Amino acid sequence: MGLYLNRILIIVLIFFFNTSSANNFNVEYKISTAGIKIGYLNWNLIIKNNVYQTEIGLKNTGFLTPLYKFEGHYISLGSINKNFFKAEEYKQYWKTRKKTKIVNMIFDDYLIDLFQDPTEKEFSRINFEELYLYFDPITSFLNILNGSNEANTIDGRRVYTFKKDIGVDDSKIVLNINNYKNIWADHQRNDLKKIEFIVGDDFLPQKILIYFKERVFKLEKT
Repeated sequence: MGLYLNRILIIVLIFFFNTSSANNFNVEYKISTAGIKIGYLNWNLIIKNNVYQTEIGLKNTGFLTPLYKFEGHYISLGSINKNFFKAEEYKQYWKTRKKTKIVNMIFDDYLIDLFQDPTEKEFSRINFEELYLYFDPITSFLNILNGSNEANTIDGRRVYTFKKDIGVDDSKIVLNINNYKNIWADHQRNDLKKIEFIVGDDFLPQKILIYFKERVFKLEKT
């Protein structure tokens, strides 16, 4: 029954998206690990006339700032065709104590441009011309939330597939990381183990769990 109701909710949301002049979802999450708050994240999604723009901003906070100092801003925009989010442009700004990283990507059916600052000195280990319907991580998340079972993803440094693990709990989406490849290195070490979404009555998740190395980073809606 829960799965049936979730599917009805998705259908209603998509119908609402495609027939309304504009829809805006805005959620703030607190970020914690080992029970300690380390920052916050704001996720905004605007859909209008089958075009979407989504922005994520995050910032560290609290007494662990010297250990977890970070600031990030991500923008993805594109179109919606037959309930499928299709990225056209992605911008990423990420800053920590040690580095600042900028990534800009332009998409058609393929990745047609990738800009990074600082510029990568290594050669690419993959052929970008073979990346058909690979999109940025935010667009991939939106497609998973919208019912896709998998989403091919590129984040500027890696390519991988988010693969939904179908479980018994209809309120939880578990994403495994498949087909992982580093773009600029020969090794295939991946510290990202899995991601879990706890869904609620809204399109954006109630809670997000990120299993990274030996830690779990928890994002909870405020």
